[in-house]
Order: sequence, then structure tokens, then C-alpha cells
Amino acid sequence: MKELSIDDMKSIELNILKDVANFCDENNIRYYLCGGTLLGAVRHQGFIPWDDDMDIAMPRPDYEKFLKTYNHQNQRYEVNGIENNHSWHSTFARVEDKCTVLYEKTLKKKYWKRHVFVDVFPLDGIPDDPKDENRFMREQDLLGIITNASAFGFHSSRHYSDSKKANVSLRNFCRTVLKYFAILLFSGVNTQKVIRRVNQNSKKYEYGKTKSVGITVSVWNRHFEQSSTASFAQRTKFKFEDGEFWGPKGYDEYLTKTYGDYMTPPPERNRVTHHSFKAFLIDGKEEG
Repeated sequence: MKELSIDDMKSIELNILKDVANFCDENNIRYYLCGGTLLGAVRHQGFIPWDDDMDIAMPRPDYEKFLKTYNHQNQRYEVNGIENNHSWHSTFARVEDKCTVLYEKTLKKKYWKRHVFVDVFPLDGIPDDPKDENRFMREQDLLGIITNASAFGFHSSRHYSDSKKANVSLRNFCRTVLKYFAILLFSGVNTQKVIRRVNQNSKKYEYGKTKSVGITVSVWNRHFEQSSTASFAQRTKFKFEDGEFWGPKGYDEYLTKTYGDYMTPPPERNRVTHHSFKAFLIDGKEEG
């Protein structure tokens, strides 16, 4: 197999996104660039130069429709989530390129071998009452810790490596210590059972029926990946590399809540990926 460079991976991921975008447009499924991919579109008109993955989000009804209908229309690509794969190891879905092999050795050995991917997150409502929101987010955060601890192996955390925060090495060290402790506590938990619980909780608050929406299956802190429902009410196209893709018209609110001063990149020393993938193209397969 041919090992893929970061640029190779980006090209493959972009091709995945193009296929997903075409399918969604043809089948009346809403999607939005989100996370670092939306930030890259706004700040760089493409990939963040030191990033190596792609993220999109879909309102829960569209997300579930996508998981039911996307597979088999293109033999190269496949979407996997807990909704259509009973052994899936993440609270959200991924569209994968089956002509590649990707090793993600931060996970338990049984989850190591996958494919180059684009992450797909469901967007759900967030409780309007502050007390209900706080209770809900705390529960999701705890369940997220248990999910990760049951699926991950003992590898150092690189979570803060590409952030603008001070003391990145110390933060990563502290997170690694907490991660190892959590793995010791929860490594025997049934990962898929917890993932189903996380998604059931998120679906309690219907998309479009609350004042705020967010990616509540993956809670990193209280306001990460959250925004007003109004900011996602309309979509607009963003240039991304050699294509154009949908994102939220209220992108400024979303990016500000997620990243703060999002137009200012992190210090040069922190312009690194926080992942540790190794990926390969299967012999005889074409990259185009």
C-alpha cells in the first residue's frame, strides 16, 4: 500500500465531501460546513494549512435520512454511525473512502483500522431553560467521557496542540493524566450502549423547536459548537479549495462562540494537527 501524505489525505477528503454535497443537494438533505472546516472556509477559503480532517453537520432529521439513504449509491464511499452499524465506536458518523486504510491507534486495537473520512455530526436542540441546559450538558459531558474512555487506548492527548491557549504542553499532560484515569475506570463499559444513550438524550430536544442548537453528541465545553437556531436558519455557499459548499448564514456567531477571535490563527508553534493518523491507498486504487 502507498502511504498517504497530509496533502493526499486532504484531496481524498475533499472528494468525499464533493460526493456527499452532491448527494445531499439531489436529495433535499441540509448540511453545513462546521468546526475547523467552516473556519478554514472563512479564514483560508480552504483547509486550515495544518489541519488534516473535515467536519460537516446536519439537522437531526436530515442526518438520519442521510444515514438511511447514502450507502450503495457510490461503491467507493460509505457512511457509518451507530444508527446503521451496531459496532460503531463514536457518538457521530463518518463517511469513509473504502479505497484507503487509516490507522487510528489512539483507539482500542479492535477500532484501529478504518478509512480516510469526513466527520458528520447531528445538530440538535438545546434546552431553553438555563438550569435544564446545565443539567443536560453535564450529563452529555459525562457520557462523552465514558464513551471515549471505553473506546480509547493509553496514548498521550494532543487535544490542545493546535489551540491558542497558553501552556499547551502542560494542558496536554494534565488531559493525558485524566484520560488515563478515566480509561482505568470505564474501559470495560459497553461503548455502543453509551453512544446510543448520548444520541437518545440529544434527540429529546427537537431541532428548530428551541432557541439554540448545537452538536450535543460531542460536548467539549459548555458553549463549543453551539449557536442560536436563527444562525442556522439559512444557508450560504462558501468557497473551499476548488469547490463551494453550504454553511450557516450566521457563521460569525457560531465561529465566535466556538473559537473566540477566529480570524486570528494560533501562534506558529501551535500550528500543528492534533491527530496522529497514518493512512494508505490500497494497491491498484486510483486517488481521483
